[in-house]
Amino acid sequence: MIEAKQYKTATKIVQLGNAITYYRNVKMHALGLTSVQGDAIRAILHNPGITASRLQDLLGLSQSTTAGIVARLEHKGFLSKINNKLDGRELFLTPTQRCLNLEEQLKETALETQRLLIKGMTDEEQFEFNRLLELALTNMSSVRIGKE
Repeated sequence: MIEAKQYKTATKIVQLGNAITYYRNVKMHALGLTSVQGDAIRAILHNPGITASRLQDLLGLSQSTTAGIVARLEHKGFLSKINNKLDGRELFLTPTQRCLNLEEQLKETALETQRLLIKGMTDEEQFEFNRLLELALTNMSSVRIGKE
C-alpha cells in the first residue's frame, strides 16, 4: 500500500505543475499563446533555424503535438518555415519579427514565475531548491526520452 506521506508529496508535485501551467497560460493568453507555445517560441528564439524534430526533442513532445504547435505559430505569424535545400523533407523554423518582439515578455513571465516560486525562501533554501529541481528534471528527462 502506498504510504500517505509519499502520496502527499506526489500530490503536491502534481499541484505545483498544474499551478505553474495555469499561471503561465494566463500570462501567455494576453499574448494569444499557450504556455507550451511560449516554450516553443523561446526554443526557436534561442535556436534560430531549428528543425521541427529538434524542437520536438527539446520540448519533449510527440511529433503530432509539435507539428500542431508549429502550424499554429506559423498561422499566427510567429515563425517561418524554410525548406532545407539538401533534404526537402526537413524544415528550418525561423522567428519572425513578431516572435522576436516577444522575447522580453517571455523572459519577464519566466522571472515572475520564479519570483512566485521562491518567495519567502532564504538564499540557502533557493540554492537547495534549485539543486533539487535540477535533479528532478534530470530524472524526468530520462523518462521523457525513453531512457528509464
